[in-house]
Amino acid sequence: MVDVNDGRHFSNPFSDWSQSSAQPFELDSKWKDAVTARLNPLIEELYYQSAQLPSSDISMYTGLAGIGYFFHRLSVTDNTLFDTEKRQRAAENAQKIASRCLRHLDINRLCKNVSVFTSSVGALCLTVLSYRSDIAPSGATAASPSVEECLKQVLRAHEFAVAASSDMPNEALYGRTGYLNALVMLHSAGISVPNDIISSVVNAILSSGVRKAKQYQADGQYRALMRRTEHRDLPMPPLMFDWHDKAYLGGAHGFAGILLTLLKIHRLFPNVIQPDALEQLIIPTVHWISQLQLPSGNWPSSLGDSVARDILVHWCHGATGLIPLMIEAYKISHDESYMKRALKAGDAIWKRGLLHKGCGLCHGSAGSGYALLDLYRGTGNTVHLYRAAKFAEWCMDYGKNRTRVADRPFSLFEGLAGTLYFLVDILNPMDARFPLLSGS
Repeated sequence: MVDVNDGRHFSNPFSDWSQSSAQPFELDSKWKDAVTARLNPLIEELYYQSAQLPSSDISMYTGLAGIGYFFHRLSVTDNTLFDTEKRQRAAENAQKIASRCLRHLDINRLCKNVSVFTSSVGALCLTVLSYRSDIAPSGATAASPSVEECLKQVLRAHEFAVAASSDMPNEALYGRTGYLNALVMLHSAGISVPNDIISSVVNAILSSGVRKAKQYQADGQYRALMRRTEHRDLPMPPLMFDWHDKAYLGGAHGFAGILLTLLKIHRLFPNVIQPDALEQLIIPTVHWISQLQLPSGNWPSSLGDSVARDILVHWCHGATGLIPLMIEAYKISHDESYMKRALKAGDAIWKRGLLHKGCGLCHGSAGSGYALLDLYRGTGNTVHLYRAAKFAEWCMDYGKNRTRVADRPFSLFEGLAGTLYFLVDILNPMDARFPLLSGS
């Protein structure tokens, strides 16, 4: 493993799990009790801060809806460490936040952005999830928002994603993939989503990717980018995606987020993606991006970056966002090379995943922890659970382990809500899922 000093991470202070240990690592009750004891005051802090925040940002990514989504997650956890009263209170707070968000919906902007991360679709999904009759607190009244109407608005939004005149991007944070993530999230919660809606958005992404590949081929852009890398002879994939004229590779704006979502759609909705599209477009593009892995185990943040630019080990840019894609590709293809690359990336995260930017999800240590949990679930090897547990311990010192305060310090993807989401999830590691993008 190549040692990289990127200036973006703390030196990992933890000893690794000994592979020669006679017993596999497990999260015992003492450890879980310690996490819960630290969680409780941090959750109280989030209750207080969320009530003080303005309603100017209602997004899942940095705004109120994301905080509400954490409280919804807490309300439906089946962990015995959180009693019925705590879960009930969390459910009620998720509803309060959803109701606040509904007063500030900007439906007119859906023609530009339908992503669950950054558009009003996120607040609508939070409302659907938190006010459903089967999970809503008994105090819900006739004054509660119409779940059916909110769901209709989410489903209608697909028209903007597939409009012939649309220049909507394909990536997760602001584009079509972010809309598919909303549909996968609803499906995973047991809510029916029409296959034809999913299919239309998938086809829009694939058609756009094919067109972009032809453009990159025709104008020589792909060859020019690859000349700057160690992979100058790597053939162009059948799909190309960019955002603001840059071909990002990571989870937020790039190939990893798009391809992971397409593979999950294939698994959850078997008839939506045609076999030819899977075998001739999606899988070859996954294989292509797998080959861009750097000697360190990380990936470049964008196409054309060389080994000298090996600096970001994040979910948004870097190995953290690529690991779930490699694991999903392995599940579908049974190609061992994908798992080997995921494991190599996991070693990179163990070395470089305690990040200066704090303990959030997007570019923080909690996001790193989720990648390690993905490896644990994908392999069953408890060394990855041990590593994730150590990252959780790091995140428990939330206020100390960072070099700067996030712009939105209480949000789901940059701040406290995301850290808490990870700490709650690791208590049931086999059920842990990175919020919004991971699906089932």
